[in-house]
Amino acid sequence: MEREYKHLVREKILGDGFIRATFSGGQKGTSLEWNKVIVRPVEVKGEIHLQFSYFDEKKDITKNHPLNEAAPVVDELLALPFRNIFVESKTGGVQVNISKKGKAVVSEIKPTKTSTSPNLAHDRQKNKLLSAENAEPFLKAVGIMTADGKIKADMQRKFKQINEFLRLVDETDSFSLLADSPIHVVDFGCGNAYLTFAIYYYLHDILKLDAHVTGVDVKAELIERHKEKVKSLDWNQLTFQVGHIANYEPKTIPNVVLALHACDTATDDALAKGIEWQSKLIVCAPCCQHELQAQMARVPMPASFASIFKDGIFFERMGDILTDTFRANILRIMGYRTDVTQFIPIEHTAKNLMIRAVKASSTNKARWLEEYRNLKSFWQVTPYLEKILKEDYKLLL
Repeated sequence: MEREYKHLVREKILGDGFIRATFSGGQKGTSLEWNKVIVRPVEVKGEIHLQFSYFDEKKDITKNHPLNEAAPVVDELLALPFRNIFVESKTGGVQVNISKKGKAVVSEIKPTKTSTSPNLAHDRQKNKLLSAENAEPFLKAVGIMTADGKIKADMQRKFKQINEFLRLVDETDSFSLLADSPIHVVDFGCGNAYLTFAIYYYLHDILKLDAHVTGVDVKAELIERHKEKVKSLDWNQLTFQVGHIANYEPKTIPNVVLALHACDTATDDALAKGIEWQSKLIVCAPCCQHELQAQMARVPMPASFASIFKDGIFFERMGDILTDTFRANILRIMGYRTDVTQFIPIEHTAKNLMIRAVKASSTNKARWLEEYRNLKSFWQVTPYLEKILKEDYKLLL
């Protein structure tokens, strides 16, 4: 089976219509130099190359190889013990997940009508991210840049966080599939709205898309300040509203839902909205998580877990891990190609995970449903997200 899936992946990457491949996560009991490797075709001096981008916690390295010389590099990549492989191609995609026992679960995805041709621009990523040159009005308006055009010393981390957020969202390639129609984005729990302003500027001014972005938060004073900034920038497709996520009713169904550091069950409210709307892209960075921990505290734990839960901080972190695992599995059950990645370095915040979910034409729902039910049964809990989904979705759970 291993030989079969590697041959299939290899053919897709080296064949006609290849768009992008992502290798991520390490198999159980192995170590990897890279957290993630992304492969895509680029055009260099009129010749097609394959670009290999290698990422770890501190750096990324990019190497280009002519297509006719790239096969050995692809083979080297396939020899590494990555847990997840996803290949996009105009001829159909391939999803490979390696189980804890080392078994390869392979899903072939049929080509869709919305499949696009690969973007061959060699400097694509560098041109898209924000810089002091291409985003000066926005950066000054939100207080990241000084009047003389320099990034403020105390805002360097925030500026880095914004660009990392845009990079991670861009990696999903969702916006290229939505480019022919208006893109409606809702940012739930927008708070200080640095990322709300950033995603609007990125979509509208850099990608030149017909983007409509709405930030939603319960703090009326913050929302009023954001509205004043919007006026000063004359951005008529960026709006802000006061309100709770669960009660939000949009005029137009959003095809992109964001929820970055929405506290506790507010993240679940945002995920439920995205699922019910069948949004094309859902991105969340969970914050504090207490609801599931309260359930866990009421359930007798197996004696083998006693030493783990003796310290409260381990119990809390286990609750965080379980909460996000349930969220990711529910998204997969609901038809989303989902991954969990590091948002920003751990030294910035302990809450540094990002869940990215892209609506897929097909997913291995049976597998994820079984895993979800087994996890629920073992821990004797019911995730809040399951509770708030509408009845037709609850039947699947």
